[in-house]
Amino acid sequence: MGKIHSFETLDSTNTYAVRHFDELSDGDLIVAKTQTAGRGRLNRKWISTEGNLFASFVIKDPFDEPFYATMVSSLSVVAAINKLYPDIHPEIKWPNDVIIDGKKICGVLCEGVIREGKLKGIICGIGVNLNLTREDLDSIDQPAISLSVAAGEKIILKKFADELAIYLNWYYITGNNHMAELYRVWKSKNTVIGRRVKLYPPSGEPFFAKILDISEDGRLIAEQDDGQQLHFSCGDVKLKPNNNFE
Repeated sequence: MGKIHSFETLDSTNTYAVRHFDELSDGDLIVAKTQTAGRGRLNRKWISTEGNLFASFVIKDPFDEPFYATMVSSLSVVAAINKLYPDIHPEIKWPNDVIIDGKKICGVLCEGVIREGKLKGIICGIGVNLNLTREDLDSIDQPAISLSVAAGEKIILKKFADELAIYLNWYYITGNNHMAELYRVWKSKNTVIGRRVKLYPPSGEPFFAKILDISEDGRLIAEQDDGQQLHFSCGDVKLKPNNNFE
């Protein structure tokens, strides 16, 4: 198992991990109390309020299918929450979010490390809302939740990071030895399969579709309202409670 490297403040844990990739060890976890330049998917800014988790996991033996790094990350967050709070039931929302009661608690941003034109590793950035207050959550432009609100108590950052590091290494090893099992478990935790959702492609207009399945390389297999099937590999998914899309 790798080491946990803890910092008071970094520009971004992903940026630090990429910058120091050669000296870090496989399976190391970088944790910062605050970030000054946190990033989410599609270059979105990630609000880095102290008391939450900002971390990056170092993978030096990258998977044949890079999307499996996202599987490792989201499954590990789910497992850590389950271990510390068995009565809370997180789910995975494709492609990279963890949600509780339909509200986002975690986002994942995985980035490749390229050396001499080859993929040498993957850095998995993980942000988890641990101690955001209800007032903090109300200021976010999408439904969000924190673990402290869900659990009814303050979350100890170090305790959560320690659990997360254990599961990250566990699922990393599982994926490298039993990729089919990692995929099976990850798919079973996804909340989108069988639901009618709104899909937002990187360009063009959003559209409605029913999610039939998720392929082994992480693409949604969707059926549009006109019956046409397609594979959706990049973009966002919007859920409605109880499939209630008009």
